[in-house]
Amino acid sequence: MLKKILVLLVVMSILASLLSACGGSSADNNAKKLLMGLNNKARTLYNQPGWVHVTEKIVYDTDKQDRGTLSNGQAIPLVQTVDIWYHINESKLVYQYVWIMSSQDGETVEATVFLNSLLYNLTTNVSNPLNPYTLTLDYQFADEMDYFISSTGNHPVLTTTELGGKTATIFTLDEKLASPSTTEDYTQPVIAIGSVAYFDSETGLLLKLVRNVTLADGTKRTFYTDNITIETGVQPPLNIQDYVNGFW
Repeated sequence: MLKKILVLLVVMSILASLLSACGGSSADNNAKKLLMGLNNKARTLYNQPGWVHVTEKIVYDTDKQDRGTLSNGQAIPLVQTVDIWYHINESKLVYQYVWIMSSQDGETVEATVFLNSLLYNLTTNVSNPLNPYTLTLDYQFADEMDYFISSTGNHPVLTTTELGGKTATIFTLDEKLASPSTTEDYTQPVIAIGSVAYFDSETGLLLKLVRNVTLADGTKRTFYTDNITIETGVQPPLNIQDYVNGFW
């Protein structure tokens, strides 16, 4: 408990210094440095030879009944669990992985396997070449924040909170659109969008990613919520090993 309090106090002190920085560009640069430091800490954990297990609990809030359909006619549900097992080699590159999306009732919706430099979609029977690559697990939020700062002139808001017993550093990006935008997801136009990313202040790992929208009548909707768990130093269960060994 004392450790958690100390971590929170340190993070709050860092954020206070960032928020008191003179000028928007200075604050933006400090936010970038903070995010880079978190991502660098996380990479030292998961960019090591062995297995990395990622579990995503995803919920979409839209006016539609699903997220569309796969080529085989399978509907993509609004509530999903995505289970991913990355295998990293001695060169610290992902050379195998298993990706499985399941519905709320546990039924497999889609399964993909990366083996021998080929990516196989076992649900749609499509394969494509893919070379081993370096794993990044910030879900491109650093690129998103860079674009947000450069294109909108707005500034990320930094805060902290307790999330699942961990101290989280929160980056919030809010943008009012120049003109209303129509989408397939809502019957009303969207007038503002936002992203909120929660990073573990101690490990740097991404914990949660949220996408918000504001509709024309002022209603705010949480378009997308992804609660993320990242585990290192783990071994896959037998059913995942079967995928890697080609038993499909």
